[in-house]
Amino acid sequence: MGDVIQFERSDGGDRIRGHAPANDFFAPGGFLAAINAVHITGAHLARAIETIRHIVVKSPSDIAEHGRLLERFAREHGLGDYGGAALHARAIAVDRWAQEFDPFGESDISGFYAAGGSAPLVETEIGLGFEPASFAEQVEKWTKIFA
Repeated sequence: MGDVIQFERSDGGDRIRGHAPANDFFAPGGFLAAINAVHITGAHLARAIETIRHIVVKSPSDIAEHGRLLERFAREHGLGDYGGAALHARAIAVDRWAQEFDPFGESDISGFYAAGGSAPLVETEIGLGFEPASFAEQVEKWTKIFA
């Protein structure tokens, strides 16, 4: 379901369920455009992930708690209306990339977080993420900058 987002909301006493195209959700330019427009540094991303690291995801309520904590972090750091969502999407994306392409944590951590904050998020078969080869290039680029 990479191109749609499931939603459920209340309207009066009725529950409404449906799907919204990812590029039409939340903002005129689309959800993906809105979260990619948020300026997040590697330091922001590293600190944001540190704020949620203690909550292991075992249920939807754990995911919601991550979202709540990241939204608060985004407000405290002036990251704008979509800052919490952008941090959450990027935290998930760097986790997915690392599990698949760097399972032993061999990437330079500063370069990894800098790339995670700046690389464009894209739609993948499993949700939002990074284009793998391009992200790896970004990690290398940032690693050289920090060397």
